[in-house]
Amino acid sequence: MSINKYIKTAKTAMRTQTNGGIVYMFPQIILKVIYLVPLMFIWRQVTASGVDAGMSLAQLLGYTYINALLSDILVVKTHLTDWLFEGMLFTRPMPIFGQVIAHTVGEWIPALLLFSLPMAVLAPLFGINIMPSTPWAFLSLVLCASLGFALEFLFFCVLVRLKNVSWLAHVIRGAIVSFFSGTVIPFKILPFGLDKWIAYQPFGSLGGAPLSLYIGTAEPLQIILTQIFWNIVIWAIALIWFDKSRERMVSFGG
Repeated sequence: MSINKYIKTAKTAMRTQTNGGIVYMFPQIILKVIYLVPLMFIWRQVTASGVDAGMSLAQLLGYTYINALLSDILVVKTHLTDWLFEGMLFTRPMPIFGQVIAHTVGEWIPALLLFSLPMAVLAPLFGINIMPSTPWAFLSLVLCASLGFALEFLFFCVLVRLKNVSWLAHVIRGAIVSFFSGTVIPFKILPFGLDKWIAYQPFGSLGGAPLSLYIGTAEPLQIILTQIFWNIVIWAIALIWFDKSRERMVSFGG
């Protein structure tokens, strides 16, 4: 099977991000910086005040910094919701799963080149070490992205059953994923021992898993095996449910 069509889809998606010029990406980049800088300041103040956060200052800064650089990959978001409403999902001569993944990956590239890469180069100037504590973090990142796509298709099936209550479902999903994925609050600093079980739920194998490996606060074997398990389970459910949900689709125009 030729992969050229997927490469072209990714290139097309990449161009849609910069069709109006690179300057149109500046607001997105500025928002990322606005998110990153205050958090770095807060972590420095917290550790300076003597609070035991369960993580060193270097780990907190590294966790937050890498999360900002790889946010799109750590918590995958696609256009499945929009495509469902517009009825475009089945009108293209490509397998649905392949085109969604290729389109999404293509949209990641401009931000990675224009924001993540320059910020990675500048990291030493902020006193942040972005070198991973273990190479297993890279495999974990791949498994994280794979699971993110599976959860997107699973969410799509839920949306089909809800008859396109897209905005409400989107808000609820965003709130759940933001907390349970560990990208907003590191698992290690959660109170009451919540980190002991929250890392084992499906969302815990998203951003928080590779980030924990990256800064060295988790065991690679435990993280990787958990991610593999949830990838198998969620992809199996998503594939079966997606096939059964297609006949229930209601798109704009009928």
